[in-house]
Amino acid sequence: VDVLPNRSSDSLSHRGIAREIATLLNIPLKNDPLRAHVELTPVTDSVSVTLKSGSCSHYVAAYVTDVTVGESPEWLRRRLEAIGQKPINNVVDATNYVLFGLGQPTHVFDARKFAGERPHIGVRDAKEGETIVLLGEHEPTQLPENATVIVDEGSDEAVAIAGIKGGARAEVDAQTTDVIIEAATFDPIRTRLAAQALKMRTDASARFENDVPGELAAYGADAVARLLQEIAGGELQGFVSAGDVESQKTLVEVSASSASALLGVTITPEDMEDIFSRLGFAFSRDGDTFSVTAPFERRDIRIPEDLIEEVGRVFGYEKIAPQQLPPYDGTPRVNKKYAYADNIRTALTRAGYTEVYLYSLRDTGDVRLANALASDKDHLRANLATGIIEALDKNEKNAPLLGLYDAVRIFEIGNVFPASGEETHVCVGVRPIGTKKRSQRARDELEWVRNILADVLGVPVPEASGDVLEFNLDALLDTLPDMTTYEDGPRVADGVSYTPPSAYPFVLRDIAVWVPEDVPVDELKRCIERRAGPLLVRLDLFDTFTKDGRVSYAFHLVFQSRETTLTDAQVGDIMQSIEQDIAAKDGWDVR
Repeated sequence: VDVLPNRSSDSLSHRGIAREIATLLNIPLKNDPLRAHVELTPVTDSVSVTLKSGSCSHYVAAYVTDVTVGESPEWLRRRLEAIGQKPINNVVDATNYVLFGLGQPTHVFDARKFAGERPHIGVRDAKEGETIVLLGEHEPTQLPENATVIVDEGSDEAVAIAGIKGGARAEVDAQTTDVIIEAATFDPIRTRLAAQALKMRTDASARFENDVPGELAAYGADAVARLLQEIAGGELQGFVSAGDVESQKTLVEVSASSASALLGVTITPEDMEDIFSRLGFAFSRDGDTFSVTAPFERRDIRIPEDLIEEVGRVFGYEKIAPQQLPPYDGTPRVNKKYAYADNIRTALTRAGYTEVYLYSLRDTGDVRLANALASDKDHLRANLATGIIEALDKNEKNAPLLGLYDAVRIFEIGNVFPASGEETHVCVGVRPIGTKKRSQRARDELEWVRNILADVLGVPVPEASGDVLEFNLDALLDTLPDMTTYEDGPRVADGVSYTPPSAYPFVLRDIAVWVPEDVPVDELKRCIERRAGPLLVRLDLFDTFTKDGRVSYAFHLVFQSRETTLTDAQVGDIMQSIEQDIAAKDGWDVR
């Protein structure tokens, strides 16, 4: 089940998914633990809690004594194993069971490992240079500045990273008898930033960073305390709380008529009543208008459109019949930049150039990303030329596979991000193939292209540099006349389809053949293709001349497999078969 961020506060749990299934299938929940009343009694003074960080708004501690740490009962082990969790012991397993059941992360400390006569739990920001040895580790971990820590107030030593992972100092072990159960509400942003800095995303942090409802802490603490008494023989001494539950319940009004208008289907007030009841939402009705309050765990219900979305998905989007949009009877406004860019695109395409779309993220540029996904993509590009040159290099190596034997010709129209701000540029690149006067041939062709673009725009275009010509289209727009309509450009022919390229390298071979003048070139091509088989991906004629009643045809043959890298021996066998077939025909000879 893919739980999206807007539903993480209620659906990252088995209870949440059960609630969703009950709603969609209209089957009542056998038992909903979040609708039961939880009272944190008795209250105990055997443990105290002090909050010194704004990143923890609410903290509940339950004190349970005389537990016997050991293996969990079979039913608990089987349920944890069924969801890919490794059973540890009955105390730890109880916290994991509640975590996945209700969605509230909890943690258990060994109470006897706290300093002083009675345990005193503190929550504060991590100190500069502070470290902690985490559960399952031996070396200390450096705490980031944005981390929040749970500490033993008696020694001011960290015993856990709040919302992420517990420490070894107050770890529950086989000798543990008295435990403190923690259930708290930690700031989602601080939790996420600390987990990112530590490169440590846990089941707990995944929930806290999605804003666990404050009301859920009481349910989590109560559930773990009751389960421990059942499977570990503990005795509950009581609960202690600090901070306040920040309830985010919101009264939202919505009408059946507005839902119908937005969804495009008739939703009656009776439909709305049924759906809100299935969702477990509290509501009152006045005509076709409803005042709705979602349960505390549904943090995503804030505005009328949120309720309409709920109505639509429970009602069934498949029941909404598609409708044709009405015809537009006005005259669409011409976007000047788009129109000129499209005219440039049409002209360059007709001139034999291929449009490319390259990455906007690069390893250099004027604008650096604050949160880059990769070290070689941590800047916004400042020009198009760098990417075009790289594309020319790559395509030159694959020119035979593309059927390009005189030059590689590409262009891009896209946005760049210099220090002065975002701009739309046009960049044209050409790479002549061969060794003779490559630079001069590139300059001559780009000058020809420059004249084409000047004709399209009606204004001069800057000169080319090397293999590329690049200019700022935005800088020219104010000098260009407005356009009243879009021109028709080339269209893709019917039946054209895309085939992804092979991941394996190609092999290029040439062959020249003498045939009688009355033999059509297509007959020779069919002979070559028949013997070459499916590994021949291109057959390009590149030279023809006639002498003494015979014609010489020269071809480029490009071989490539979709399954493996071809060897010289494999291609050699194919070429030998082709030559033998040609030599067997009267008047045909391989040059």
